[in-house]
Order: sequence, then C-alpha cells, then structure tokens
Amino acid sequence: MKLSTIAKTSLALGILTTGVITTNAQPADAATQVEVKSNSQDVQKLHDYYSQNGFDFYNVTGDKNGDKAEIVTPPQLTNVLLKGTDKVNLNDGHLSNIDVFVVREDSSRQSANNSIGGITKSNSKDFIDHVIKTPLTLVTKEGEYTISNGLAPFDIKKEEISLKELDFKLRKQLIKDHGLYTGNKKDGVIVVKMNGGEKDKYSFELDKKLQDHRMGDVVDSKNIKEIIVEFK
Repeated sequence: MKLSTIAKTSLALGILTTGVITTNAQPADAATQVEVKSNSQDVQKLHDYYSQNGFDFYNVTGDKNGDKAEIVTPPQLTNVLLKGTDKVNLNDGHLSNIDVFVVREDSSRQSANNSIGGITKSNSKDFIDHVIKTPLTLVTKEGEYTISNGLAPFDIKKEEISLKELDFKLRKQLIKDHGLYTGNKKDGVIVVKMNGGEKDKYSFELDKKLQDHRMGDVVDSKNIKEIIVEFK
C-alpha cells in the first residue's frame, strides 16, 4: 500500500473516531448544564422564600372547615391550609385564643393571604420578652476540621411553636447573618433537640423547603433543649 493511501486512511479513521467521541460527549455536557441550572434555580427559590417577611398574629379568631381555616388577621383575612396533624387536632367550627404564623405562599396581591399551617394556642399567661432562650450552635467545616460556634440564644416567645415558625425564622436568621444559600452554603441540616432523649428531635434539611404536612406540627417550646445548625 502506498504511503499516501495509508495517510488518507489514518486521517479518515481519526475523523470518524473524533466524531464518535464528540457525539457522545455533547448530550452529557448538555445534561450537566441543565442540572447545574436547575440546582441554581432551586437554591434561588429557597433564598427568595426564606428571605420574605413572616407575620405573627397573636390572640386571633377564625373558623375551620375540614382542611382549611379562615383566620381574621386585620386588615386582611388569612386562608390557612391544614395539611398535617393540624387538620385533626383543630376542631371544625369557631377558633379562638389562637396564634398564627403566616408566610405567603404566592406573590399575588389579593385581598386574602394564603398560608400553610402555623396555628398554635395562645400563651396561657403573659411573658416578658420571651418564653425560653434556646442554645444555638453553628457547625461548619474548614478542610479536615469541624468548627462549632455558639451563637446568640434563639428567643422563642410562645409556649407552643409550630415547626413552620421554627424552620422559617431560623433559616431567615441564617440567611441574614451567616450567608445561607450563598457560595457553598447551600446544604446542611437544622436539628432541634428536645429534652426527651437523643432520638427526640426534629430535623430540617436546608437543601429543600419544609414539607407542607409538617408546617402544622406543634411542639412545647419549654421542652426544646438546644438547636444545632450544620453547614455541609
């Protein structure tokens, strides 16, 4: 075989080989780009949700029917969806002596707020400033080292507090003071430890919004032992 023929054959094989590799790589690259974009959008949604204002309404009234409650929160009405234990624990009919923590679940400017869970009994007596100051610790990693920093205690002003309120206010504080959902601080967990033992605790995963059915769960704030936040 002539040298020119060998050269042409080698060039053709090289082009074919390169073409196969390029064709296989393109979909993988595209999939990676889509995944990165999706993750970025998810983080932005979490940042936007937990950066908005939450509203505390104390000693209000309302009416419950099935899995919905209409709460009088002047100057607006608040429609609260009950998607967990609150659907059973709250009796149908008139509601009184209740508190509600409201976070708007849509951005529309309508006459009523739409929220999920967050209903608790009003305090049985007046408290000055807070019911309990809960120890709060932030755990971060620097290379091979794990660093624990004690933060200012987390003030709780209610005898009963919903997981919705705990989760929202803790994340909002972490966004404001510690850069949650910026840089590499996009994943981790909040652990609320109770006095009942090591297994008696509640966890909030930072890479996802608190599940709707947990927003109505209520805990006795005086039984909270400590709160630990870990950035991963």
